Amino acid sequence: MSSNHKPISTLLICILTMSFSIYVAYQLTGTFLGKSRIIHLAEYGGLTIEGIKNFEIWRFFTSQLIHVHQKHMIYNVLSILILGIIVERKIGPKYTFAIWLLAGVSGTLFSTQFGSPPWNTGTGASQAAFGFAGFLVVLALKKADNLYLVLVALAFALIPSLYLDFKSVGYPKPGHALSFVIGFMLALYFYRQHSSRLVVQGS
Repeated sequence: MSSNHKPISTLLICILTMSFSIYVAYQLTGTFLGKSRIIHLAEYGGLTIEGIKNFEIWRFFTSQLIHVHQKHMIYNVLSILILGIIVERKIGPKYTFAIWLLAGVSGTLFSTQFGSPPWNTGTGASQAAFGFAGFLVVLALKKADNLYLVLVALAFALIPSLYLDFKSVGYPKPGHALSFVIGFMLALYFYRQHSSRLVVQGS
């Protein structure tokens, strides 16, 4: 994939996340950057086990777009933007969207298992960000071109998020950890199947 490729999927994901999250915040709080209560976000597309049982598949998408804290949303969007641009220039928009969907959905759904109703609604883009980070770790291990940029992007996306995880619960949140592993595994699979698409030093 050319380094001049426009990161269409990444930009679309970021725009949708910002737009939808701000819209929901305004509907619930009357301000664009207001803090929403998690118990109300199921009404706006948050992921719930009950919703999945009712075949509300659209929640897989919408749950990743809404947030309790809009400052957290902005940080997540910046993380996805930085990580996603690097990933998409390596593997293209189709596979980038697949990482966002698979890693994001899996982590968000997993996170719903660690709370009691109605506080077990899955939301947020941080799971997808960890999925992209897991993918980029493989590139770093493979000594990809622009390794310094990859490491800076990983530090930006992971260090603050992990700090908050350890501060709030004492360990990486399960949804974040699962999404990271899925992104890592997707990278290993992609690297085996499409190694010619990944620009690696010495290849």
